[in-house]
Amino acid sequence: RGGASAASSSGARAAPGAGAIVGMPPSAAPSTASGLAAGHWTAAAVGAALAVAGFGGLVASKRRPQCAQRTSRRATAVKPIEGAAPAATDEEAAAWARLSAWISARGGNVSAVAMGSPSGMRGLVATRDIAEGESIIELPLGVTIEVANNETQRDPSVAAVNILRLFKEEREANAPYFDLIPPLGSEEMSTMPEFFAEEDLALLQHPPAAEKTLKRRKICEDRAAELGATVEEVAWGLCTAAQRSFTVLSPIDGVLRLLLPGIDMLNHDSDSLHSFKVRWNLCGVFEGTFKVVAGSIIKKGEEVRICYGGSPNRPDGCDGDCKGDVAWTNDQYLQRYGFVDTSIGSTMVDGRWLNSDKAEVVREALLQTTVEEDQALLKDDSLSTAARTAISFRLHLKRALVMQKAAQAALDKSGDAALVKIKEAKPHILPDSVKAQLASQGIAFNEGGGEDASGSPDMLLSSR
Repeated sequence: RGGASAASSSGARAAPGAGAIVGMPPSAAPSTASGLAAGHWTAAAVGAALAVAGFGGLVASKRRPQCAQRTSRRATAVKPIEGAAPAATDEEAAAWARLSAWISARGGNVSAVAMGSPSGMRGLVATRDIAEGESIIELPLGVTIEVANNETQRDPSVAAVNILRLFKEEREANAPYFDLIPPLGSEEMSTMPEFFAEEDLALLQHPPAAEKTLKRRKICEDRAAELGATVEEVAWGLCTAAQRSFTVLSPIDGVLRLLLPGIDMLNHDSDSLHSFKVRWNLCGVFEGTFKVVAGSIIKKGEEVRICYGGSPNRPDGCDGDCKGDVAWTNDQYLQRYGFVDTSIGSTMVDGRWLNSDKAEVVREALLQTTVEEDQALLKDDSLSTAARTAISFRLHLKRALVMQKAAQAALDKSGDAALVKIKEAKPHILPDSVKAQLASQGIAFNEGGGEDASGSPDMLLSSR
């Protein structure tokens, strides 16, 4: 989302064709594996899966504390920049200076970070040491841009059309922010399924994802006809809303979809401990503050990332005792953000879903080609970005299946299968107090696990 043209990633978007299965350095694998062991598998089971997936003989020897507990473990996938300025180029430095001045003039604070390209893709890096519990970015309500309100937020085309209108009619007033959003036709948008040709959708070997994409495409066609715009323009607005908008609950206005300039430039890392928080002031002048808070120590020069979906390193169905909501599959990451998260945790989440009854049609579709055939196809430099993204996605799913089966086999062999009780996933993005507040305002809400009108995951009260 920071601005790279990605197809596959361990913690964010990566260059096309990078990392087929695991993008983490080998040194990061053991601690990540131990996190998984605490959630769903024993360390030996995860070690067996890692070995099958290409991690060699790595076996986790430590267990991660329960996810409800505080920990100062730093994200292992993030490395400091040695001897580099936060902004990778003069152009990026100037662009960030304009945006930070624009945010500051409206009462926001982004002084702890700056734009750079620490790992080959645009993102935000720390300009100083940041302590655990300290705010990394803070934005008042006046900095945010509303793209859908309580009455319209369930219709994804509303946010798409509003973003398109803002770009056409109010771009100058918001130029420091809009100038950093990938435009229509940019390489960054080419990994979004909305811009895939039909043959590229078929390359996904994932019928449900293709079906949902076609459903969203029909929405774009209908709205384009109503507005006199092109389908591509509305699709661009839909993708921009999906990638960059946050859904929040206002105590006055109900559920809103907002653009949060600066915060939406943070790249993804499923192991990130940093959190998104909202604070409302009802005393005197109504105000809201949107912030990203450090969940671990951040050293100057390190890239700052957040987890876009729920953390994969927690036990599902822990009845609200865990931090974060249900972990996402890569089907969800691809459709919403246009990348594949190849971290160990997300890979195991994919594997669990792929081995469920719900995934039977996907398992059958994945049999069309082998891992070896997919690997050979990715060596073709003439592949389009869309085709490369699709093949990388299906290759990852096939390896996730292998990892899952290896982990289960290790459990069965060790006799530890009875120790690992997999509960039904229960999102806890709606605490009872929030449900009561919604009900008092007559606002309908989904208990979790649903989909919006576009076929995308229901994002009510989530950070993205």
